Amino acid sequence: MTPPVTLDQIRAAVDRLAVAHTATTARAALCHDEIKAAIQPIYDRHRAGMDAAAEEEAAAHRALMSLLEGAPQLFEKPRSVSVNGVRAGYRKAEDSLDWGDDAALIKRIRALLPAQADLLIRTEETLVADALAQLPAAAHQKLGINRISGADNPFITIGAADVEKLAQALIADAIRRQGDDDKPKERKGKAKAKSKEVA
Repeated sequence: MTPPVTLDQIRAAVDRLAVAHTATTARAALCHDEIKAAIQPIYDRHRAGMDAAAEEEAAAHRALMSLLEGAPQLFEKPRSVSVNGVRAGYRKAEDSLDWGDDAALIKRIRALLPAQADLLIRTEETLVADALAQLPAAAHQKLGINRISGADNPFITIGAADVEKLAQALIADAIRRQGDDDKPKERKGKAKAKSKEVA
């Protein structure tokens, strides 16, 4: 029969885990510092060239976007052109919904679609925009919701070769390790409607 576990044994096990965790954290920090030190000279050596190349790419992107914005009539058919892995042209943005005042729409939903009110309205009396987007056009009309058709917008995409993907991953990792990773903040807005309407 094994003796019962004591609080002293648990304290000792907790202390062992704390010591092991401190050692793991210290080793990880040392590894991080060495990787950062190893990367820095390589990054410093290439930084000027990368900055110059990025500036030229940004200027070329602006020039192409300016040309696209000035000639939408050239992209009725075909909608885009592709040269050396770069695709540019026009594409339709996703449709969105606009209903004006939330409170007024909530009242119309409760009056006209009471069976779907729990699905379309959150308990704190806000609208479930994604669910509203799934309603058929007739329901939108009845409720006073306007479907705003997505506008044609110019676009440019650059297909990355394997070496470019590797370079981007290495650069992103180096920047992240330097603590300079500025991720864009998520933007909030009203629902984007699905292009297919539910019948």
